[in-house]
Amino acid sequence: MITATSSTCNTWVHISHFVVYALDMFDSSSHWDHLHESPRFRPIYPNDHVVRFLMSSRELLVKYHPARFLDIGSGAGRHTTLAAELGFQAFGIDLSFVGLQHARERVLAANLHASLAQASMLALPYRDCSFAAVLSYGVFYYGTAHEMRQALAEVRRILVNGGRAFVVLRTTDDYRFGKGLLLGHNTFQLNISDTNEFHTTQHFLAADDILVYFAKFGQVSFEKTETTFGNRSGVNSDWLITVEK
Repeated sequence: MITATSSTCNTWVHISHFVVYALDMFDSSSHWDHLHESPRFRPIYPNDHVVRFLMSSRELLVKYHPARFLDIGSGAGRHTTLAAELGFQAFGIDLSFVGLQHARERVLAANLHASLAQASMLALPYRDCSFAAVLSYGVFYYGTAHEMRQALAEVRRILVNGGRAFVVLRTTDDYRFGKGLLLGHNTFQLNISDTNEFHTTQHFLAADDILVYFAKFGQVSFEKTETTFGNRSGVNSDWLITVEK
């Protein structure tokens, strides 16, 4: 059964375990829906950097009760499921309804619970100061500089005081940088055919940008991780950014 309700802020539809927020996001959602149809884009195992973040954040389970965790761009749910397994009250949002369907199946298969919603990183459908931990793994660089700043402002808004976030962003050393139409400073609409990200808008950060973009957070630390491919002909380069409000 499907029920719908209207309000002055959003129109939402509740379908089983999903909440769908009617925002201006559906051009992008069709792109990710198509990708999530393929097992290649539904990795099973959590990223090791995310595992380390969640394991090092278990103190939040004691400090905040319940300790709510939000996975922004949850995809097929590998990190949402891990957070639930570790004892967090897990939430996940994504643009892709197909991805969320797979996330729901993964959570249920593990006999766990998570609240999943189709929503935009630019307007998180949650109250201020309502999450102890937030994750955004490889999501906020899909868009312009303004959109990245808006997404980060949303993270800060929903974090409790003392809450932590882990954000993975692309560096200007990544092989995709500069390969496309220049839309603004360090922002390109990609035109390379060797990636599933063809025609997506991506914003890249240099090291000096990080403290500017995250200036409103209380504590900021970051590392760089790189992986070469094609006999070292290319490099995937990311910032691993941990912040506290």
